[in-house]
Amino acid sequence: MTHKEITEQSKRLLLLTGAKLFGSKGYDATSISVIEKDLNQTRGAIAYHFKSKLGLFEETVNKYYLNRVMFSSVPEEYRGRLKDFYVKYVSMLEEECLEMMNGGIRNVAGTFLSLEADALRNLPDFRNKCTELKHRQASVLELVVGRAIQNGEIKSDIIPSVIADLFMNVVIGQNYRSNVEGSRYYTDGMLRQFNSIYRLISNQ
Repeated sequence: MTHKEITEQSKRLLLLTGAKLFGSKGYDATSISVIEKDLNQTRGAIAYHFKSKLGLFEETVNKYYLNRVMFSSVPEEYRGRLKDFYVKYVSMLEEECLEMMNGGIRNVAGTFLSLEADALRNLPDFRNKCTELKHRQASVLELVVGRAIQNGEIKSDIIPSVIADLFMNVVIGQNYRSNVEGSRYYTDGMLRQFNSIYRLISNQ
């Protein structure tokens, strides 16, 4: 491996470890020494990549919360039909979940919720970023629903913003359920609820 590849691998491992520890122990209970012990790296590696624990936490939140799989992550080629769109979204979510679990994160939903709670307390601009993110997801969903109305896939009297809210609420609800039950991520339940909504509004 080249020096650049080694450096990038070191940073990825630090971020994954950050997600695992911040997500399970919380920000306050996760010291640099705890991170070093888990990863078997020196404090110099953390300082080199992130300057401080807060710097590591902020980048961890950026990668594993603000840039996690969302509706806006679904490629354009799946946005022509509503069912193709949400099935692809659930598939991408499952892949992300498995990747995180393989990296040692046992409760993926709990990790998201813990990162969110600590970010609200420790990162001043996090709330604004979340608001922007929510608007972006709603816009994508409304666009896909609008296309589904135009191509006759779903009923013409459907209000796109209402369906967008329903889909987003399913995700929030399943996230909390997965955390409470300690399951890896309740994607099968999410897909069932999406299918139920779809059957109510579909022309097929």
